[in-house]
Amino acid sequence: MPARDDILNRLRTALRQPELRFPPPETRRLTADERMTVGRAEGDRWALAHRFGTELETLHGSFEVVETVAEARMAAIGRLQMWVAEDLDARRTERPEQPGDRDVMIWSPEELPIDGLTPALTDLEFQLIEPQNLHDNDERARVRHARAGITGVDAAFAATGTAVLAAGPHKSRAASLTPFRHLLLVPISRIFPTGEDWMAKMRQDGTLTDFLRESRNVTLISGPSKSADLEGILTMGVHGPKVVHAVIFDDIEAMIRG
Repeated sequence: MPARDDILNRLRTALRQPELRFPPPETRRLTADERMTVGRAEGDRWALAHRFGTELETLHGSFEVVETVAEARMAAIGRLQMWVAEDLDARRTERPEQPGDRDVMIWSPEELPIDGLTPALTDLEFQLIEPQNLHDNDERARVRHARAGITGVDAAFAATGTAVLAAGPHKSRAASLTPFRHLLLVPISRIFPTGEDWMAKMRQDGTLTDFLRESRNVTLISGPSKSADLEGILTMGVHGPKVVHAVIFDDIEAMIRG
């Protein structure tokens, strides 16, 4: 391979030129303080909550911030009812109702951060579906028409508007990936300035390894699904939900009182 060797020798010779700015003649490992992060976010829990929402909005999502768990419950119910009304209004036919209009894919109640949400939705005639095995034809048929999905989050990053969802036995990833709309329930206690801060906390607590081992899948969600062609034309909802809305609420006061 004489041609290849000649090219490599010329590259090595060129890189030895003393006036080159790169690569530096001596390199050293960066310290923890010098490592660059994807972004930076500062402030108290309310500042981080609004920063997360603002970043999500920039990524074509939407959000609302409320003060209590009870308000979060009402906000989630109100959002689902609004989505159903939007679908009915958009169809403009004599019988606008369609299969799946009130079907909601959801995590198990014990995994959701809002108590009492699932009974309230059932009372309002929403059909709650907790996916179990989507390899089964009957199960796939059961969830195919669901227009909305509800999940909690394992963590959220204020600097990038990113939510972390770990799939498990009672936390189906289908609830966040297959419906047209995704409703995120985000407790303030799970919002971190950056992903690096979250991982540092997990390492400090000794829980990071177990979290990764016990999770079937870890998904990072930054707004609705998006794809673009060669001309940069953005299309929403190609590989997942077209709509992502976050209900952000303060669970810290409730934890203190409890």
